[in-house]
Amino acid sequence: MPRKNGSCVVIGAGLAGLAAAYSLKERGWQVTVLEALPRVGGRVFSYSFNAAPKLVCELGGEWIGADHRAIRRLCRQFKLPLQRHQYSFLFWNGAMSSKTFRPGQWPFSRRSKKNFDAFARKFANYSEPELRDLDQFDWWTRLRMLGFTQNELARRDLMDSTDYGESIRLSSAYSAATEYLVGNKTDDMDFKIRGGNSLLVNALVRRIGTQSVITNAEVKAIRQDSARVEVYIAGKRKFMADFCICTVPAHGLNKIRWDPALPQNQRNAADQLQYSRITKTAVLYNKRFWSSRKGSGFSVFTSRVSDFCFDSTYLQPGARGILCSYAIGDKADDLASEPDENNVMRWITQDVASAITSKKDAVVAPIGIKRQPWQKERWIGGAYAFYRPGQWFTIRPILQRPHGRVLFAGEHLAEDQGFMEGAVKAGEAAANSL
Repeated sequence: MPRKNGSCVVIGAGLAGLAAAYSLKERGWQVTVLEALPRVGGRVFSYSFNAAPKLVCELGGEWIGADHRAIRRLCRQFKLPLQRHQYSFLFWNGAMSSKTFRPGQWPFSRRSKKNFDAFARKFANYSEPELRDLDQFDWWTRLRMLGFTQNELARRDLMDSTDYGESIRLSSAYSAATEYLVGNKTDDMDFKIRGGNSLLVNALVRRIGTQSVITNAEVKAIRQDSARVEVYIAGKRKFMADFCICTVPAHGLNKIRWDPALPQNQRNAADQLQYSRITKTAVLYNKRFWSSRKGSGFSVFTSRVSDFCFDSTYLQPGARGILCSYAIGDKADDLASEPDENNVMRWITQDVASAITSKKDAVVAPIGIKRQPWQKERWIGGAYAFYRPGQWFTIRPILQRPHGRVLFAGEHLAEDQGFMEGAVKAGEAAANSL
């Protein structure tokens, strides 16, 4: 039953869990947040090298869109200023580079643009049966049907796969359409928090109360009846509350003992949803050998293992700089499994230096590296949920269903897939339903 205040155990101290806990706390609820990892933030992870402590890069959630109202509202409440975080981009195939495109500029033919815009107009008026039908297609096939050439599809795969963590041959056309036909021209890659996105995580923890956020608290079991919920962590420590909001990634649901048991279709849905393989690799240099255009940073899509590389320190002062490689799928696994970090630094450096024709002969010496393979992160297991064709309208609604007094939230249940905004909105929606 809806109530003005009560008690709630929130499982997960990522943005979804913290946003839910903060929303309840502001309404006078007693809240306890349990996090399995030794740190808070989940997939938000700002990082600074010891050799350059004033430079901040993001090894997790990166972008805040101009249309992301929920997270921008929180930033205003906590007085966290945003800075411009848009990038010009070019393509490099190992032999030659393309022209440089402005943020949001169409990098394909006029013919494909005309067909794409016509599809966008139709999509705006699609009925639910038409949306379900679209969900049966993968994004590569749907673009091919719109007249994209093989070369354009290859470039589109390089670009769009960064939003899903796998090739667009595997991603749902419906999910992609909601990303690229409804959002703005820059696909909501517009801003970041000045000083690091983890500042929002820290602000939420302070407002919730550091004593109420418990790390290294792996949930083992959840028991409930008609009046309360009991959450057990390692060591048989028990937390009791009126309700529970569970924000763990879907595959984590079946690692918990449930009493009463989760419905079988919900257990099956949790096992079916995959998470994207993304490795973010930050490389520090004594001097920035790349240049930025007026009003935007530098980035390049490559066909090599470094994949998508961009200037993590755009608009941050100083001669030193950080390049970030954002590798997806098999490339992400390749970079994560390479035992010699010097090789990884050399690959990323050579790819970017070769893509900048005027810098091919430059001697560039990286001085530090930090890798974050999200697919190997315990309990998280991937950067964000990856919905394959046919899954959005089938397994997602099942995963959203409450289980007694336990509600579910997380970026995997959000409309804004793969963004911090989605996690915040999902957490707040769960809290507002109590």
